Amino acid sequence: MEISIKSRETIKPFLPTSNECKTHKLCLFDVFQLNTYFPLILFYGKTTNMQEFLDVSIQLKKSLSKALTIFYPLGGRRGDLFSIDCNDEGAIYMEACVNISMEEFLNPPKLELINQLLPCEPNKCHPHQEILPQLLVQVNLFKCGRIAIGLCNLHILLDAYSCSIFLKTWFAICKGSKEETSLPDFFSASTFFPPRNTFGVRGGMLNLNNQSAVEAKCTTRRFLFNAKAINDLKVMLTSNDTKPTRYQVVSSFICKHMIVACTKESCDKTRPMVALHVVDMRKRMGEPFSKGSIGNLLWPSLILLGDVKKNTNIRDLVRVLEEGLGKLTKELFLKVQNDPRFLWSDECAHLMLEGIATKNPMTLVFTSWANMGFEDMDFGRGKPLWLAQRGGTKETIPNTIVLMETKEGIEAWMTMAEEHIAILEKDMDFLQFALLNPSVSNI
Repeated sequence: MEISIKSRETIKPFLPTSNECKTHKLCLFDVFQLNTYFPLILFYGKTTNMQEFLDVSIQLKKSLSKALTIFYPLGGRRGDLFSIDCNDEGAIYMEACVNISMEEFLNPPKLELINQLLPCEPNKCHPHQEILPQLLVQVNLFKCGRIAIGLCNLHILLDAYSCSIFLKTWFAICKGSKEETSLPDFFSASTFFPPRNTFGVRGGMLNLNNQSAVEAKCTTRRFLFNAKAINDLKVMLTSNDTKPTRYQVVSSFICKHMIVACTKESCDKTRPMVALHVVDMRKRMGEPFSKGSIGNLLWPSLILLGDVKKNTNIRDLVRVLEEGLGKLTKELFLKVQNDPRFLWSDECAHLMLEGIATKNPMTLVFTSWANMGFEDMDFGRGKPLWLAQRGGTKETIPNTIVLMETKEGIEAWMTMAEEHIAILEKDMDFLQFALLNPSVSNI
């Protein structure tokens, strides 16, 4: 497969940003984020010829310019640790041609090549002082005339929910559906959770920037848990005391088998195991965060795991996960909001496993992109037939899992060290429920 970049340009906001909006204040949780891009690729099934593609691309660029006027911080650049300079420098927009058909590319998905559909390398940890565009877009035209849109979103401002709000507005403008636009709320996050100098915070693993030093050569694999597999797991793991959700069932199942794969040949059996579940605070906080609030309104639920082995009962992991997630209440987040000293408190240190952070724990990071609406993103070509994350083999943070909802069930995009993913791929107990990179249906 060959991908040729046909054009690269900068799309600036349609209207200049007003003086009163020239500086966007980041929120407390933005400050904790790595200076990295998280990826998303949307594949569309409707075919087009070259002239139609050029017309579509022109419309995408025009509507992107108008969307950047509404989402003005995305057209800016980071000013300092606590703010974005909304200077209208714009977003990067690229066009590319792929010399094979989408059907050939997706049967099964060529994960080793999929990053070529993105406008930059995803999930690479950049120094915080490096000034980067907030958004990059690459529109790919396959030989068959189908289109895939690859996005790289800078995590300093956007989380997955924020990205979905932006995409919904951009695509609604593109197809002329003003009633579908979602206006952003840029102020609630920084107003309720203003940035602070976090030097000396007793946060243990709260300062995730420390993980930038533990990058390893990793490979990303995609596993599908179809509806039958999820239902079978729920039946197995449901009891009088436990009625787990789909997320809890799948993540706990993955957690066990990842740990077994990572420790199979390890001589160090004393290293602590920690599951970090990234929790969206919006639903737990309620208004005003439940409507269009932009920013990384995320909190890590850190769960210390016991001695996980091949014969460990996954129901025990589900129970521990339920208990851990149950601690993240509105009352807790109100403490973070109202008490400037909370991040230095014993309670916060306990939540962030302060004592464990110094013992070189192995951390598994889980993120869910369920119920974000990505599967409904229609810019005038119908809903996407498939969503993708990233692939390839490169230096990045190991043991990260992104769960994405599909028509078939839940896809787990798992990034692990090469030697560990090789063990997992041969784990028949795991493969009984997880399908390794199946072909995309209904192309």
